[in-house]
Amino acid sequence: MSIICLDVWSQGKLETQCKFGFKLGSGMQTITGSPVKTKPRIAFMGGIWVRIKISKSWTMQAELTQIGKGTGLGLHQPKYGDYWLNLNYFEVPILFQYNKQNVYFEFGPSLAALINTGEYIDGGALPYQTDLYPFSNKDFSFNLGTGYVFNEKWSVGLRLTHSLIPVRKQLPATPHSVYNRGIILSVSRQIHLKASRTKQSEDIE
Repeated sequence: MSIICLDVWSQGKLETQCKFGFKLGSGMQTITGSPVKTKPRIAFMGGIWVRIKISKSWTMQAELTQIGKGTGLGLHQPKYGDYWLNLNYFEVPILFQYNKQNVYFEFGPSLAALINTGEYIDGGALPYQTDLYPFSNKDFSFNLGTGYVFNEKWSVGLRLTHSLIPVRKQLPATPHSVYNRGIILSVSRQIHLKASRTKQSEDIE
């Protein structure tokens, strides 16, 4: 994606072909395959994106984000026996977007690298040895979403995500392995490069 944008830049078409920006979001994350009762975790994400136009209606967007996953306490105060899992990732989604006027639909995979983890039960002990069931250092997911573009600068998006491979092997007393899943609402801000390019041209002259 970066190589393509640099090539377009060299041809003087970056303003119309490639767009850059950053995004911030929050959502509900949870896991499947847990032997203890889980509640959704309110998690945050933030990062940068680059988008390239590939046809009249289609664009491709690559992102680099830091995102929290796992499961948590919902909106309630912790009480005895509540389970909490914190998984933090650097994630790179590659999304294909179909654009229809101010609305877009998107889908695509994402690959994430695990940064750190935290896991406990309030006032109790986990029903398994955590060192025997480590988390995978990566997460490969599929994303499906939609969004609305307000203007050239601002847009909002809603995205569903679900792991395609287990992030942890099957735990005792559970029918299947552990997968991440969640829903995220985000706000994006496009960064315009026109002013900086004009200044560079003036400096060269």
